[in-house]
Amino acid sequence: MEVRIVRLSSGEELICKYETDGTTSKLKTPAVLIPMQGGQLGMMGWMPYADYKELEIDNKFIMFTIKPQVELMNQYNENLGNGLVVPEKKIAEPKLTLSK
Repeated sequence: MEVRIVRLSSGEELICKYETDGTTSKLKTPAVLIPMQGGQLGMMGWMPYADYKELEIDNKFIMFTIKPQVELMNQYNENLGNGLVVPEKKIAEPKLTLSK
């Protein structure tokens, strides 16, 4: 399973661990994405009143899936996922010294 953003036909956008077999999709530990003021994005457990960890739904209810930005994936993993965070890619700068 990989972390994906899933747009449902209801208009809800979820971030979850996602896997599909072509007919149905499994959503594990889904969280709904909520736009906030100031361009912020919130997330909270989807259907927090239900007792489940994984849900299987028919693909006719899924509009599309897309890979999240690294920052959003890291936030999801820290709060609801496995805790793994993808490190920031940094390019090492060469250390040059000038000689006279």
